[in-house]
Amino acid sequence: MSFAEIVGQEDAKSLLKNAVNTGKHSHAYIFSGEKGSGKMMLAEAFAAMLQCENPSADDACGECHCCKQSLSHNNPDIIYVSREEGKSNISVDVIREKIVNDVDIKPYSNKFKIYIVEEAERMNPQAQNAILKTIEEPPEYAIIILLTANHNAFLQTILSRCVLIQTKTVDTASIRNILQTKYETVDYQAEMVANFAQGNVGKAIALATDVSFSEVKDKVVSICKRAGRMDEQQIADEVKDIKAANESDKKAEDTDAEKFQGFVEQMLDLITLWYRDVLLYKATLNDNLLLFKEDAFDIHEQAQHCSYSGLNHIINEIAETRARLNANVNFELTIMLLIQALKENSK
Repeated sequence: MSFAEIVGQEDAKSLLKNAVNTGKHSHAYIFSGEKGSGKMMLAEAFAAMLQCENPSADDACGECHCCKQSLSHNNPDIIYVSREEGKSNISVDVIREKIVNDVDIKPYSNKFKIYIVEEAERMNPQAQNAILKTIEEPPEYAIIILLTANHNAFLQTILSRCVLIQTKTVDTASIRNILQTKYETVDYQAEMVANFAQGNVGKAIALATDVSFSEVKDKVVSICKRAGRMDEQQIADEVKDIKAANESDKKAEDTDAEKFQGFVEQMLDLITLWYRDVLLYKATLNDNLLLFKEDAFDIHEQAQHCSYSGLNHIINEIAETRARLNANVNFELTIMLLIQALKENSK
């Protein structure tokens, strides 16, 4: 990975490039941001430029032996640290084995020995205390990069000794452009996904290339289009279908509820965007503002029949649905109440 391939994050890229060019890098960094926001890409580009035999002022050369090793994840002096498979936390044993007991061994063939810790917020207190001494008194060649979605989970002693770099959201136009040019996403889908991703490039790419997202979108569009005409039995059937997807996912993947939770969050976000389209068209009569452009006819029809107060009630009900699900209220009842609210306010 090179800095040139990273969309956005200009402040972070500038800081990291300057650290390499001046030789005034820190021995410990925290890259903080939500999943998919570019933390790993920044870390790998930084590590590659640090190790590069012939770096320019802006990037690693990409051609030298070190760069080729970095690109293929075979550089012996760039060490990736993550939680053990099936474990929820990064244990003290992992930190001791991968970092504490390894850091005194000099680099194999590079200038630096770089440790990239994924999901570093998952280090338990014992693991954080174990890594703290290395952060406080590192060998000259050692650089530790902690990747996290929540830097506030770290001990204050760790925070105070690391350079904190926070990823930023990327503008929708830039995300749409990369989806269209690099991933050949069709125009209307690129617009939809770019807006849905809310500035997160990684999330946008994952959604644009994920068949399951299209399936969720199709399910949501079907419900939203028919909501005003559904009877009680049809509402119950929709809820059963959504619950059945949960049950099959659990059997097929043998995982916890994390995947299904992501499905429900996507579903609620897409319902919000649908009624955002209805509200925008009702207020402006402008098709160019729609995200669901291929469903413009149905958006027009709902805009004619929905009142502003009804649309506001729907948006509030979606927020209430999230709150109920977070409070572990019965899933089927919660979704049934939401679809009932869509029905009553979509006429």
